[in-house]
Amino acid sequence: MQAVKFWLPKAQKQDITAELAEDIRSHIDEKEAELGRALDDAELAAVLKRYGPPVFVAERYLPQRHLIGPILFPIYRFVLKLVLFVYLVPWLVVWFALVAFVPSYRAAHPGPELIKTLSSWWNLAFYLFGMITVGFAVADRIQAKSKFLERWDPRKLPAVRDRSRISRATSISELVTDALFALWWVGVLRFPAVYINEGARVLWTPGPVWQSFHQGFYVPILLLLLAGIALACFNLVRPRWTRLRLGIRTGINGIATVLLGLVLNAHWAEVHAQWMAVTSRAAVVPKTELLADWTNIGIFITLLIAAVICFSSGLYQVFRITRWNEGSQVTHKM
Repeated sequence: MQAVKFWLPKAQKQDITAELAEDIRSHIDEKEAELGRALDDAELAAVLKRYGPPVFVAERYLPQRHLIGPILFPIYRFVLKLVLFVYLVPWLVVWFALVAFVPSYRAAHPGPELIKTLSSWWNLAFYLFGMITVGFAVADRIQAKSKFLERWDPRKLPAVRDRSRISRATSISELVTDALFALWWVGVLRFPAVYINEGARVLWTPGPVWQSFHQGFYVPILLLLLAGIALACFNLVRPRWTRLRLGIRTGINGIATVLLGLVLNAHWAEVHAQWMAVTSRAAVVPKTELLADWTNIGIFITLLIAAVICFSSGLYQVFRITRWNEGSQVTHKM
C-alpha cells in the first residue's frame, strides 16, 4: 500500500488503497484457507506479484495518456515536480531576492529590462520540460517492447516506515546540541582569541546582533533550551511521538521563531549597511573593523537560517498534529 500510494493522486490515495488492501487481503485469505496455514514470504510474494509492480497497479486507477503511456506517466509526473520544486522554484526565489534587496541589480536592469531577465528562466524551463518529455516518450516505446519494468520482486520493496518512531540517534544529537549551546549561552564555553595583523591578539566580540539577542532574550532562550533538553531525554527513554510531545516541540519552535524574528527585524537595516560597506570595492576598512562587520553579518545570517528551520519544522509538526490518527501511528506488516 505504501509503494502504490506514492504514485496515486492525493485526493484518491485513501479510497484506492483501501479498496486495493481489501482485495489483496481477500486473495491472501483464500490462499491461506486453501493451504490450511499462514503464507510464508515466498507465497505472499507470489500473491502480490500477480498484481504487478506498484507503478503498474497505480496506473490502472489513473486517466489514460497518449504521448507517455500509463506505465511511465506517474514516474514522468514525479520527475517534473522534482525539477520544478528543486531547481526552477529556487531560481525564482533568488531572482525575487535580487530584485527586492540588491539595488545594484535593479539599477543594472531598469524598467522592462528587469522583466527580460526572466527570459533565461523561461528558456530553461522549456528545455528541461521538453527534454524530460521526449526522454520519457522514448523510454515508453522501449519499455513497451522490452517489458523491463515487469521484472520485479515484491520482497525488494522498502520496509513500511513507522512515522511515530523516534530515532535514538536523533534524540542524542538534539540532546548534545542543546546542551552545548546552553553551556555557551550561560558563558561556560567561550570562543578563543583571534590573531590578525601578524599575530596581534584581538579579543573576539560577538557584535550587536548577538548582544541584542543574548541580552534581550537570555531567560526565554535558556528556558527553551532546557525544555528541548528535557524533551530529548524523554524521547531517548520512550522513543515514540505522541500528540502532547509534538505539541511541546511545536511550541518550542514557534516561540524560537518569534524571538529570532524580533531580533532580525530590529537589525535588518544595520546589517544591510554593513554588507554594502564590506562588499564595496571602494571602501577601505581596517582589519579589526572588517572582522567585526563580518562577524555581525555572519551571526545575522545564522539566526536567519535558524528562524527558517524553526518555522519550517513548526509548520510540519502542526501538520502532523492536525493529521494525527492514533490508529495509523503503528503500522503492522501484512
